Amino acid sequence: MTAKVSANSNAWIWTLLRGIIALVLGIFLIAGGDTAMATTAYVLATYLAIAGGAQTFSGLLNRRAPGSVTDRIRGLVGLVGGVAMLLLLYFNVLSLSAAFTIIAVLVIAFGLLGLFESLFDRGKAYFRWMPVIVNVLLVAMGALVFYSRSAAGFNLQLWTGVLLALLGTAIVVYAYFVQKPSPQLVADSV
Repeated sequence: MTAKVSANSNAWIWTLLRGIIALVLGIFLIAGGDTAMATTAYVLATYLAIAGGAQTFSGLLNRRAPGSVTDRIRGLVGLVGGVAMLLLLYFNVLSLSAAFTIIAVLVIAFGLLGLFESLFDRGKAYFRWMPVIVNVLLVAMGALVFYSRSAAGFNLQLWTGVLLALLGTAIVVYAYFVQKPSPQLVADSV
C-alpha cells in the first residue's frame, strides 16, 4: 500500500504543472490582443513540447504501470514534434500555414493517443472521465486549425486560447481533486 501512495504522490504534481502551463498559455492567447498568428503557433508547439516532455518522463518513471508504453509514445510525439516545430518556426523553414497544419496533426495525434490510453490501455485501473475530456479538448484544438481555414472570420488565436484555458483548468482540477493523495490515505498507510 505504501508504494502505491508514493507513486501517486509525484504524479499529481506533474499533472498540476501541465495544467498550470496550459492555463497560462491560454490566458496569454486570450489577453494577447492582436499578436501575430505566429504567436498561436509558438504557443501550441510550446504546449506540445512541455506536455510531451512531462508525459515522457512520467512514462519512464512508471514503466510497469498500465499504459506506460502508450505514455512514452505519446510523450515522444509531443516532445519531438513540439521541439521540431519550435525550431522550424524559429528558423523560418516552414510557412505559417504549413506549420499550423503539422501542429494540428501533432495535437490531434497527441489527443488520440491519450484517448486510446484512457479507453483501452488502462489495464485494471478504473475508468476516469477527466483524461477523456482533456484528450477530446486536445483533438478539438487541432480540429480548430482545419476549421479556421474554411471559416473566413474565425479568430483562431482567441478560440485556441479559450480551449487551452479550459484544458488547463480541467487538468488542474483533475490533478488537485482526483490525483492528489489525501492526507488520510497517507496516514493510514504509514
